[in-house]
Amino acid sequence: MRLVWPLALGLLACGSGPSQAPEDRSHAADEVIASAPTRKEREELTRLRDEIDDAARKRVAELDAEIARLEKENDELRRRRHR
Repeated sequence: MRLVWPLALGLLACGSGPSQAPEDRSHAADEVIASAPTRKEREELTRLRDEIDDAARKRVAELDAEIARLEKENDELRRRRHR
């Protein structure tokens, strides 16, 4: 499992998960997963990739919500200033 950390770091910014269609999952680790010597390792690496994708997708959603909140707040402040 020495491939886990490079895989985890390589997929950290990717955003997809097991509930999505395969073409929507991150493909950064496909070669690493395919080259794993056993089916069990391929399954574990795939599971890890999917968990990382899920975490990244969740974080992106949180950041998107924060951006929307800040944009709304900024618009309100601009309106107040121009009264």
